[in-house]
Amino acid sequence: MNNNSSYGGLHVEARILVEEHQTPLLCFYLDKESNEMKLIADSESQRKVKESEQFEKLEFMLKCTLNEKKKLTFYDDCTLDQCNQQDPILLPLVCYDRLPTEILKAVFEFLGPEDLKTLLLVSKTWKSVADNPLLWTGFGLPRKCRNSKELFQEFFEGSLSLKLQYLELGQFDFKFDDHYFERFMALSLSCIKITTDIDLSNVSNELLATLVNNCKVCSISDAFLVPKKFGALLKVLFKKMCMGTKIKSLKLEQTELTSIPPDVLSEACKNLTSISFDYVEISSDQIKAIFKSLKMDANVLIKIDESDGINTFDIERLDSIFDRLTGFSFYGEPLDGQLRRWMDILDNSCKLKNLELLEVDVRQIPPQLLARVMTKVERLNLSFSEGASPQQLKEVFKRIVKSDSKVKHIELDSMNLRLISPELFAEAVNKLESFYYGSCKVSESQVLEMFRIMSLGTNLKNLGTCCPESGYSLDKMEYIELVDPD
Repeated sequence: MNNNSSYGGLHVEARILVEEHQTPLLCFYLDKESNEMKLIADSESQRKVKESEQFEKLEFMLKCTLNEKKKLTFYDDCTLDQCNQQDPILLPLVCYDRLPTEILKAVFEFLGPEDLKTLLLVSKTWKSVADNPLLWTGFGLPRKCRNSKELFQEFFEGSLSLKLQYLELGQFDFKFDDHYFERFMALSLSCIKITTDIDLSNVSNELLATLVNNCKVCSISDAFLVPKKFGALLKVLFKKMCMGTKIKSLKLEQTELTSIPPDVLSEACKNLTSISFDYVEISSDQIKAIFKSLKMDANVLIKIDESDGINTFDIERLDSIFDRLTGFSFYGEPLDGQLRRWMDILDNSCKLKNLELLEVDVRQIPPQLLARVMTKVERLNLSFSEGASPQQLKEVFKRIVKSDSKVKHIELDSMNLRLISPELFAEAVNKLESFYYGSCKVSESQVLEMFRIMSLGTNLKNLGTCCPESGYSLDKMEYIELVDPD
């Protein structure tokens, strides 16, 4: 459009939206019938535009100048070059189909499956880019398909089913058999998760094991509820893994492995890059066999719960493999002297990225040793059965402040943090990226100093009494009402 009448301001306001607010505005116009501004843009741009004052200004201008439309000169691609108007003001014409496919792919990577489904319908160019399987990582079976056989079958009759990357076998309202599993066998799944929420009694273990072995990531949990079915499945699964598998990451949760021969486990796990045992019942010989063949650079996470007195994991065997773990979670009380041995091992050689110690008594661990180990990992979750000593807490927080500390995320519970000076507490917390302190005791001066340091500069991204998944709110923090809003 040209610069006649008051429409000249439209370009100014639109440019503010595009350049200053970083809004990829596509189209806006005034609907004559409803007398309302209509906007064609992606959902994020719509939100930004409608929250800005420029949107109201544009709407006002369009309504006020609607009667002056005869004064406007419009241009299209055919007449633009022939235009004799002096310095017409135009918004840039962009054809997104002409963008290099590499750029389109980089943009599409920020979108989820729901948005990608829409992009498939835009143009041939966009469809060719959006069809890339890597963009559909995490795309799982729609919830409605779990409710009825009819909706399940209807989904698999469409081409969109071929883009499934993630399959969770759990919480279906109907019973599966081999016929349904044949639908899954035609897919190129990357990740599969099996839980006890699904009835697989009519599915052959051979078929199920074949499906699992064709995935890169596998997670199986039976919660010790149906060991007969899952035990038979695991036997077939590990035998097939010995003959060749695509599985690179395996997570077993609350499962029993004692019936699997150690040599079979050793052969099946030798090519894994990541393995996780969450409260798994396994023997000492099986642990030895797995770690004998497992790659030295493999990520290994072990979770042990000794709180109920039932030994499902030979914790004495941990001494020989502790320096190879990348994640470790322990709930309960170790054997006499064992915690100290673990600390010494980790102090000398530590690959751990995640460390979780719950209801553990650390009072016998020297403060400096405890501090060195605690700051060698990236993520800490600590809850001690007996309160840590003042010297232990001070040494840990002093160590966090030092430049060689690797810890970024800390979750604490049931500790008296008032023993730490407000200055040390505030400086250490602001060095972290996330800090959750549960039911720990903190003082008014600690909270005020923490926010004062935060206002000057901080690494913190998350702060509260518990992690976001638990629905924390800063409003619930003690003494938060005393903090200066500015």
